[in-house]
Amino acid sequence: MATAYERAKTFSMVSNGHARGRIDESWHQGRGAFGGLLAATTLAAMIEDVNDAERFPRSLTLHFCAPATGEVDLRTEIVRTGKRVTHAACRIENEKGVATLGSASFCKDRPGAERYVHARMPNVEPAASLRPLPADVPGIPAFFQHVDARFCGATMPFSSSSSKEAKVIAWVRLREPSPLDAPLASLLLDSLPPAITATFGAPRPLASVDFTIHFFAHLTETDVAPEEHCLVAIGSRWADDGYTEEVRDLWSPRGVLLAQCRQLIALL
Repeated sequence: MATAYERAKTFSMVSNGHARGRIDESWHQGRGAFGGLLAATTLAAMIEDVNDAERFPRSLTLHFCAPATGEVDLRTEIVRTGKRVTHAACRIENEKGVATLGSASFCKDRPGAERYVHARMPNVEPAASLRPLPADVPGIPAFFQHVDARFCGATMPFSSSSSKEAKVIAWVRLREPSPLDAPLASLLLDSLPPAITATFGAPRPLASVDFTIHFFAHLTETDVAPEEHCLVAIGSRWADDGYTEEVRDLWSPRGVLLAQCRQLIALL
């Protein structure tokens, strides 16, 4: 039987490059669909269009133009296919126009490339030793009912951090486990509150303007079991003029850096 996540990102084909579906309100965040679900849905559709097992997703960029709700159309196209890189584009539209605009790059591996990893996974408590955040906490977004999040680290969302350090860290997976792939990694990266919320004493409205995800691993070949949690570590270095930036790292349970998301957020 399909999980809520699988049902949510499955649209019905209308024609080549055009699908139609309905976004269930259980996946909402504020006035529209949770951005991580939109990322997973659009990336899955573009992967299907590219249809090349040797071309792995390496980047995904989404611009959130307006809330995506109810019945929507998903349109994808292959912009160009080169010797090693395929570029694809996508749009999610409703009756008012474009709600989400995106693009992705699918790349073949390059032989003889340099190899190093200088990043180090934060030293935090293991997921098994932490309790999941209850799904019915007042004020949390509707989509959180689908996410098993276990917060850790020195700062927490809405804790009014005395140091004003904008950091949020948590172990995450879906409550209904699903195999980790690039679309799911996109969803998990976007599942936590922004880093700046650690400096807030109470919730306030925020909205993603856009984000770009870079994938560092072949996410069809990871050793992460569906029941395991991945670690999302978020940090922000700047906020001004009504906006803030942040970088989110996604780590496997065994300390492999899987992907990274850089995001621009509007403070409403």
